[in-house]
This record gives sequence, structure tokens and C-alpha cells, in this order.
Amino acid sequence: MNEDELRQAMSTLELYRNQLASIAENQQLIQVSVEELARARETFVQYKNAEPGSELLIPIGGSSFVFAKVEVNDKAIVGVGTGISMEKPIDEAIVLMEDRAKELMTSLETLVNRRMEIEAKAEELTYLVQQEISALNGQ
Repeated sequence: MNEDELRQAMSTLELYRNQLASIAENQQLIQVSVEELARARETFVQYKNAEPGSELLIPIGGSSFVFAKVEVNDKAIVGVGTGISMEKPIDEAIVLMEDRAKELMTSLETLVNRRMEIEAKAEELTYLVQQEISALNGQ
């Protein structure tokens, strides 16, 4: 490996580090979204099972809740796209939360696999670079 190839290898290692940081950030965002969907699903289930007229604490985010009186427990408003929400039967809303969570978990699995591939390549390249640097220093 000549000096140019060594520089190229070190540049590639930096690229791998940046890709791994990006993947870690995306994994964290997906995990937050999965947790949010789980909370929404659980809220829908609790609301569905509540008797009309009963009072519930409804999570609104930021570890905050509001008191709400159950009037209709078979419908919900759910987001279906960017800034668009629709009324749906609550059972459909629950399934929608579950489906979205499954999609996100598939994306998370893809990211984990990609991270493992990049880590393996980076480890191999790091070993080669270290060997080459040792060889250059030994001359």
C-alpha cells in the first residue's frame, strides 16, 4: 500500500465513521417513534375499554396528561399523512399503530444490518491501515 492508498483508506474510514453516526441517529429516531406509537396504541386501548361517562387521564406528551371524560369510545382521530388526520373506528386506529410500529421495526432491522456491515468493513480496513502504518514506521 503506497501513501496515496493509505490516505484513501483513512478517508474511507472517516466516511464509515460518519455513516455509523448517521445510522445511530436514525436508529434513535426510529426507537422514539416506536415508543410513541406504543403509547398511542395503549391510550387507544384504554380509551376503547373505558365506559362512556368515565374520566381518564390522557397523555399529551412531555410526561403531561389531561383529564378527559369519555363520550364516544369507538372512534379516534389519527394522522394519515403530513398534517392530515382522519376519524377512524378505534379498532382500525389500534391496528394502524401496530402496522406503523411493525414498519418501523423493519426499518430498524435494516439499519442494524447495515451498521453491522459497515462496522465489519471498518474493522477490516482499520486492521489493514494499522498494519501498513506499522510497516512504514518499521522501515
